[in-house]
Amino acid sequence: MGESASVVTITAVVPLYDVEGYLLDLLASLSAQRPGGYDLEVVFVDDGSPDRSGEIAQRWLEETGTRGTVIRQDNAGVSVARNRGLEAATGEWITFPDSDDMVAPGYFQAIAAFLAADPGSSVVSARMLRLMEPDPTPQDVHALQFRFMAGNRRVSMARYPDFFQLNVAPAFFRRQDVLDRGVRFRPGLHASEDALFVAEFLLRAEGEPVLGLAADAHYVYRRRASRDSAVDRFRNDSDSYIGRFMDGYAPLMADAAARGRVPGWLQSMFLYECQWILPVQLTSHGYADVLTAEERQRVLAALASCAQYVEEDRLFEYDATALPLASRLLLQMLAGRPIPSWVGAYRDRDGRVDVPVAAGSHIEVHTQDGAVDQDRAGFVVPDYFGQQLLVHWTGTIPRGAHIVVDGMPRRIVHRRWTDTPEQQRDRHRRTELDVSRHAIPSREHEVRVWKPIPGPGGARGDKLRWRVMLTRRRLARFVKRLFQLD
Repeated sequence: MGESASVVTITAVVPLYDVEGYLLDLLASLSAQRPGGYDLEVVFVDDGSPDRSGEIAQRWLEETGTRGTVIRQDNAGVSVARNRGLEAATGEWITFPDSDDMVAPGYFQAIAAFLAADPGSSVVSARMLRLMEPDPTPQDVHALQFRFMAGNRRVSMARYPDFFQLNVAPAFFRRQDVLDRGVRFRPGLHASEDALFVAEFLLRAEGEPVLGLAADAHYVYRRRASRDSAVDRFRNDSDSYIGRFMDGYAPLMADAAARGRVPGWLQSMFLYECQWILPVQLTSHGYADVLTAEERQRVLAALASCAQYVEEDRLFEYDATALPLASRLLLQMLAGRPIPSWVGAYRDRDGRVDVPVAAGSHIEVHTQDGAVDQDRAGFVVPDYFGQQLLVHWTGTIPRGAHIVVDGMPRRIVHRRWTDTPEQQRDRHRRTELDVSRHAIPSREHEVRVWKPIPGPGGARGDKLRWRVMLTRRRLARFVKRLFQLD
């Protein structure tokens, strides 16, 4: 990994803080890199780590002869550490791997080949695999894995707004572009500092951004069994629910709107963040009980400050993850817009109907024989941070009845016998808006979407393998659902 005739020079900036138990795995994966097509520099930033992480990194540099350095600073957070590393970097391209992750043996070789063949991408992303401890086998299950299912390719983010990049660990940027645009990681944010760095970098570029997808380069993201990483701790930090939106996304979106329009890919990035914030509030394991009543109202205000910049079409056509319909409707109302007329009354197999409506709506049930007894009907307010805008009218009605909300009829949508309630609603949304109807909606508490490959181009072999995998998963889900019904 020393000096070579390579055409691509890369600097990896690695912040270090209390990772002595994981760092050796990253260093071993760096030592195992195949040569060819690149020259690698590694800049470690010891962010006042209380353990021996900095010493271990320094010894590794000396023993392997890898070009690089260890910068030491008082503890100031990951953003400040990355900014220090950026200032010291010398490579043409720069990336920011996390110190507790790993990279596949051909990682930098594959990245170098992609960059040499396609230098025109605004930002390039490697394929991120997940290592879910204690399972030692990385899995290709990232929520945005669909981007890589057609192999290496370039995608216009303006034309395909569901193709976006949030994580900087598997991403590569032209270092001079970062410096020229004056983009830096924001200190003080406890979540989404990666995504905001990427967004700001792209917003300051000239022309439409292009996302390069290096499917052959595999980055291994570790989910610690101890659940003590920054990602795991964010649900216990009230600022994670507020700061990323109020101090991060909202100012960026407002600035973009002042210059014409908020790009669709930035709207999608915000919706992706909402995927991890809103649906879990209706579960016991994800409910934000760390928040006070006042903080819950601040969360709603922060979400509203961003939702106002999300266009209605983008909100309901967003398909990068399976954001539930109820979450989309809440964002629609936080943006000050009414529930769309196509939203239905969702009937289960026992005749019970769930109707999402605005608080204060008047509900009527009609049949050919007149009004229906509604003694078993009532309103349920989903507890999204104490919101009072969106409610669900639920009641049992006979077949043939129809529902009128504030003088407007709602279509009765019947559930397929293998569908969950969320699948029923998502299938209806796709049909009404002509979004890809072949995608499999989310299961309860799951964000993953398995779908035909969107976007342009791609290799035929990769597409075929994706279709085979999709078919297997759809069949497995169908069979599992059959047994659940028995």
